[in-house]
Amino acid sequence: MAALKAVALASALLLAACGTTAGGSGADGASQSDSTPRKGGTLVVGLYLEPLALDPHRQGYWETYRVSSNIIEGLVKEDLSDPEGPNKLLPGLATEWKVSDDAKTWTFTLRKGVKFHDGSDFNAQAVHKNVRRVSDPQYEFYDETSVPKLAVWFGDLVKGEVVDDYTYSFEFSKPFLGFPRILAQAMSTLPIGSPAAWEKHGNDGFADHPSGTGPYTFVSRTVGDRIVLKKNPSYWGEEPYLDELVFRIIPNNQTRLAALLGGEVDLISYVQPEDVQTLESRGFQVPTGHGAAFLYLTFNYKNKVFDDEKVRKAIIHGIDRQKLADELYNGNAKPVYSLQPPGNEAYDPAARDFEYDPEKAKSLLKEAGYDPGELTFTIVADVANQNTVEWLQSQLKNVGVTADIVTLDRPNYVARAFGTPGPTDGLSIDEYGGTYAEWLHQVLTTNIAKKGFDLDGNTEIKDAVEKARDATDPDKRIELWKAAETKVRESAVAIPAVTLTKYYALGPNVRGFTFAATNWYDLTKVWLAK
Repeated sequence: MAALKAVALASALLLAACGTTAGGSGADGASQSDSTPRKGGTLVVGLYLEPLALDPHRQGYWETYRVSSNIIEGLVKEDLSDPEGPNKLLPGLATEWKVSDDAKTWTFTLRKGVKFHDGSDFNAQAVHKNVRRVSDPQYEFYDETSVPKLAVWFGDLVKGEVVDDYTYSFEFSKPFLGFPRILAQAMSTLPIGSPAAWEKHGNDGFADHPSGTGPYTFVSRTVGDRIVLKKNPSYWGEEPYLDELVFRIIPNNQTRLAALLGGEVDLISYVQPEDVQTLESRGFQVPTGHGAAFLYLTFNYKNKVFDDEKVRKAIIHGIDRQKLADELYNGNAKPVYSLQPPGNEAYDPAARDFEYDPEKAKSLLKEAGYDPGELTFTIVADVANQNTVEWLQSQLKNVGVTADIVTLDRPNYVARAFGTPGPTDGLSIDEYGGTYAEWLHQVLTTNIAKKGFDLDGNTEIKDAVEKARDATDPDKRIELWKAAETKVRESAVAIPAVTLTKYYALGPNVRGFTFAATNWYDLTKVWLAK
């Protein structure tokens, strides 16, 4: 808690030192009454992470997609004007789609008259080359780096087929009713890049010359500093208001805050909870929302301590998630009790796993054979979650669990949490989530299973998930996913924690921004008041 107070004090001093608000106009200035969208200008965004490859099939981290989604589009998109969700699906590079009676084949009608930024044509052949890049070893530009990233959704692909110049079909070995919403996502899916770009620059070179069909085109990237995009004059959709987008990489929370306060940037992500009230009092906008991402903890099942369901349930009973939201996040978060987060199409607001009950936690630990202080393990997190794991350490101590802490930079955290954990590692903390019901399958197979969870050995969970994935009746699909999540939740497989409700902050003159019920935003509607 001392660390939290120090951060809050540093924020207060920084705010006092900065004095005036970005753009020189406060909440009562003329810019606040300017309601007529204005064209032109440059929006500067402060990112908290260095984006990974600006490649449609190699992406990771939401900060990557918040950049690349302006360049590269998918066949389907979500309505990012919706702050609650689940977001409505909208036509993207496909104008319509239909599914076969057995739910295994999807056919998409493609948008005509669209060109990639490099001048090449978007058509069914271009889609086919994107598909072959991630599925066909016989294709010259088959990308072995992309294949495992997309395997969770495209591992069951039997074939992709060009029906005609503007019709394309996907055939899967299993029913896949959730496919259109999956295509609207960022990672592990199929945004459509220009094949001409990787044919010219190679698979590794594409990210340095990203070419898509989006509202903005790539200008330059300086790793560790910034990425610059400019408006696409030939965009097929509604013209964006802004002429230029600049994404600055500012990992340090206080430096990123100072840049917003000083008018160097107009939008930042991952706002620190202790900064919200002061930002708002000085005329900065901190919109309320919830996204689809949430913080959750997963057990290291390679540590045999966590084979015991009583131990896992005890730990969940020992964590007060409402207090976590209120205390650590200053009320700028909401507790989450299921692995289908708010904004997800299968989210159930009434779902609960195990309520906070420290006495029940102690009792379960006793039944599992642990006296107070005997259960000891390590919590592993990336440095961004240092304060969270310190809070968790204190909570667990109250129920007789001793937790050590290890925080690492993101690459080393991933290597340890998903690769080679330490012998005493017990919990790790992640942030992810999606609007699609199949997210439950994804988190089980690409996260929790990698940490030693035996999905095959948990037949009730596996059967429930497979029944939901294999649904052929659209009217029953969501209820089947809810039933599968109930099985996961009742077995204490993981610990949902919180979703942040004050995640972005904007300068006083920024207009048209929506904190959408997903993990990225639409900058085509954003404009700058004078």
